[in-house]
Amino acid sequence: MLQKIRSILESAKDRQSFFKIIASIYPKLDWRYKLIEKAYNDAKDAFREIKRESGERYFEHLRAVALILMLYLRVRDYRLIVAGILHDIVEDIPSWTITRVEAEYGEEIALLVEWISEPKDIFPDKDECKRVYHSRFAEAPRDLFIIKMPDRFHNMLTLWSCSKEKKRRKIEETKRYYLPYAEKHLILLHELEAAIEELENAEKA
Repeated sequence: MLQKIRSILESAKDRQSFFKIIASIYPKLDWRYKLIEKAYNDAKDAFREIKRESGERYFEHLRAVALILMLYLRVRDYRLIVAGILHDIVEDIPSWTITRVEAEYGEEIALLVEWISEPKDIFPDKDECKRVYHSRFAEAPRDLFIIKMPDRFHNMLTLWSCSKEKKRRKIEETKRYYLPYAEKHLILLHELEAAIEELENAEKA
């Protein structure tokens, strides 16, 4: 299961292969294709200088989330694909606000991105922000979880370079806040459980 998803991610690690997938959903002149292309370009530019703890470009995570959406969950809705690519842009890039996302991508996509983003601007205390963010899951639309579960799943797949403390924290957070909604909405439940098991087994080895 995990190997299949890793193979999917390896199969489309450049722009050409990514947009070949998009072209299988929408023609290149379709406005939805162009909107996905805009999101890809905006996210790549916004995260150009940012890397993950592994040293990998942060943009690779954003592309991976979109690939899991399209190739594993078989999502074809352009709104979800765009929001998947942009899911961290408001949370991590100060020049990108929800207002800007709304102006450039419309209210529906902006709302999805807002649901996905931790409300750091309103709740600057990290612990309070996390608490509010997770508490909002109870009121969130299913579309949030269609994006959020691939995001969390890919994060769990790429924790190997992180500290033991961070791995344990992310495992517990996933069990407490994500697995219940993965089960409720039938989105990547077994995949998340397998990723957790892989990490826990590695800790024991």
